[in-house]
Amino acid sequence: MMKTIFAQKSLLEVNKRGTPEEDLWTCVLSKAAHDAIYCTDWRESRMAIAWFKAGRKDFRDVCEYAGRDPAYVHRVMELPIKIREKEMRNSD
Repeated sequence: MMKTIFAQKSLLEVNKRGTPEEDLWTCVLSKAAHDAIYCTDWRESRMAIAWFKAGRKDFRDVCEYAGRDPAYVHRVMELPIKIREKEMRNSD
């Protein structure tokens, strides 16, 4: 599922190779997504979930630096985050 977030590119980006900087920021975004959905440290997971849900400037900046549309990333992460939050509530 996480792969689809990072596969999305705008029409202008289809023929463009990622820069090393974009690759770095894609890794940052990927780590945050992993922490939100799969991290066994629930404190870290909750912090990552809050970061995605808030959609603040730092979230939008990381998405832009990674060459991704913040609205798209937010939309794709909504369902996995809801599922993860339910799983966390059921375990408390």
